Amino acid sequence: MAQEPQTQGPDIPEDLVKIAQDNNIPLDLVRRALALGFPAEAVKQQLAMPGVTAEAAEQFISQQEAMRAGGEVVIPDDLAEAAKKHDWPDELVKRGLRLGATAEMLISQMDAGLRPDQAERFITQQERLRGAAQPGAARSAEAGEQALDLSWMKVPTEWGIRVRPGKKGLTVGALNVGTYGDIPDYWPYQTEMPRGAYPIPGVPAMGYTIYEKAELWSDNAADLYEEAIQRRWRPATDIPWESIEPLPDEIERAMCQLCTFFCEKALLAGDTVGKWLPEMSYGYHEVKLYLATAEFDAARHFEVFRKRALCNGGGMGIQSPGYFHRAIIDARAWTETSAVLHILSNSFLMGLYQLGEYVAHSEAESNIFRLCIQDTARQLAFGLGHLKYFLIRKHDRREEVHTYFNKAEAVMVYDDENDNVLREALIILLGGGLIKEQILDGYRKLEYFKRRWVRDYLARLESAGLPERRERLHYSLKKYAEEPVAAQAA
Repeated sequence: MAQEPQTQGPDIPEDLVKIAQDNNIPLDLVRRALALGFPAEAVKQQLAMPGVTAEAAEQFISQQEAMRAGGEVVIPDDLAEAAKKHDWPDELVKRGLRLGATAEMLISQMDAGLRPDQAERFITQQERLRGAAQPGAARSAEAGEQALDLSWMKVPTEWGIRVRPGKKGLTVGALNVGTYGDIPDYWPYQTEMPRGAYPIPGVPAMGYTIYEKAELWSDNAADLYEEAIQRRWRPATDIPWESIEPLPDEIERAMCQLCTFFCEKALLAGDTVGKWLPEMSYGYHEVKLYLATAEFDAARHFEVFRKRALCNGGGMGIQSPGYFHRAIIDARAWTETSAVLHILSNSFLMGLYQLGEYVAHSEAESNIFRLCIQDTARQLAFGLGHLKYFLIRKHDRREEVHTYFNKAEAVMVYDDENDNVLREALIILLGGGLIKEQILDGYRKLEYFKRRWVRDYLARLESAGLPERRERLHYSLKKYAEEPVAAQAA
């Protein structure tokens, strides 16, 4: 590369020289930017942004030089439209442009909810700092001192907020006060910036794909997070493992097979939530916080059922067919994933946990199933809360939600029909053995639990705003939703 001719101007740091050369930006443009008073770090961030060209840099710097020389500040049409929409005075916008803010940056701040009075305070501080920076910096340099910018101390976020703990302590939900409680319908940032912080230009995007509140929100997420933290339990010490005593071989094998099934479900739930968390933007941190605890719950359930399978002389059983697993892991949208995982699958799991508590042979087993019911109830509450929020705001996608359940229920039924291993294990546990009368008793009780979980599933969907699901339920499940003839006659 030919040596670029040197012109008078500020010295350019070596790392800034490299960034400019890598992006084919002439060093003369960089010197002109530094001469305008832009910090080297700010110039580096701008040059590192995708799509920056020498032509765009020349245009921006020329505009800044003209403005500093007393030229007219022209507000671009898109910026003028955004300013009118958000009630920003033209003079305030021009002052922001004179400070070096791009039109795109100002529009982004407006759309993010930055009020004119907040912008006024920040711009005024920047103007004062810029006016005092040149002589002050020179004196500090002559004295061998390091000058501090301190503009970050005047960031236009809401200041003076004091959040006090309530009866439940200082909860996540209690932090939503003032502007910090403004949860936008659309989050405009692609970075890990926390809601309520002030953005800076040039931060690389993190690849999030979910920015719309309706696509992931549930009003109860913050409360569910607090509950999950407060009611956490440890399988190693909170389960009285010493209470487990030897069981008849067929009962132990049936219990181990059920535990194997639960281990699979826990692994699937953890992987599924873990897949979607990186897609959710940080504007809705309450949801991300709760789902992190749900992921931990899944790990804990895997742990506790594997321990139960191995602690009483048994072992792991046979893998399940797993057809229904694909219906969850292959869902293409978070709302579909949540509907199938948190509502349909967890309604079925809740029924099995209740069955497990019914057949428990020890205090340890009883505690395991009771605690898993507690954790699963939170996941159901989140799924129902999200579905309710989604249906209210996405009226035109109601039929799409039914399609989610149509597909998932069909695969669940197919999976159930092909999982003879689980069915037989449940019959043995419910009947208490392999004698003919015990098997018949186990079968009758299993039919009861199926009716129970299907009715609970439909009642939950009705509470979330989908009562017509009862009429559209898969035909193989409808028989479990009907009242017995004797009960109808009564």
